[in-house]
Amino acid sequence: MTFREVLRKLNNRYVYTTVIFVVVILFIDQFNLFEQIRLRRALKDQKQQIEYYEKEISANKEYLNALQNDTATMEKVAREQYLMKRDNEVIYLIETQE
Repeated sequence: MTFREVLRKLNNRYVYTTVIFVVVILFIDQFNLFEQIRLRRALKDQKQQIEYYEKEISANKEYLNALQNDTATMEKVAREQYLMKRDNEVIYLIETQE
């Protein structure tokens, strides 16, 4: 098969139409190849964020459950975060300068 025979077979309107269609779909269309790649990356990032926040939610639920049901955890949080004390205690706060 010579080069001229190949050119003769490729020289018809169906080949032209197919090439134009492929170019439009891959590069010109609203959802072209580059847009699809960008959207897939964004979807992957969103799925990773969903996994992260689901883990955070489950950890916070466990912590909330411990706060509601465990008096030792409740007392620890009250003392550390809210500086609460028992009636017969004196608390000294030592601040360090950086």
